[in-house]
Amino acid sequence: MKVASVNILQTSYRESQKPPQKKREFIDIIADNVRNPRDVEDCVVVPRGIFKAYILLMAGSSLMLTAAALPQKWKGAKSCLNIASAALSAASAVYFAKPFAVKGLSPTVKKEI
Repeated sequence: MKVASVNILQTSYRESQKPPQKKREFIDIIADNVRNPRDVEDCVVVPRGIFKAYILLMAGSSLMLTAAALPQKWKGAKSCLNIASAALSAASAVYFAKPFAVKGLSPTVKKEI
């Protein structure tokens, strides 16, 4: 009778010594169901000028939204933020159009095959 109790204790001890399983993240579950796993990874290459244009556009939009959220009493701050927003948006338009307007410029990304 005592031999059976030893086996039970021994198996429970071994199970407690197993390392805890790592909890799977949501992206891992999606990656298991995707045919091409490279679609899940970040492998999109963007030219540096286009990236700068996106950053400037987002900064200009956030300044415009901040100016709209300020109270009407702060006309000076609102006008300064709106002017800065317009300047950033104009700079982003230049970065977007530069590769297409100037013939000698090419994107800064080299394609790897």
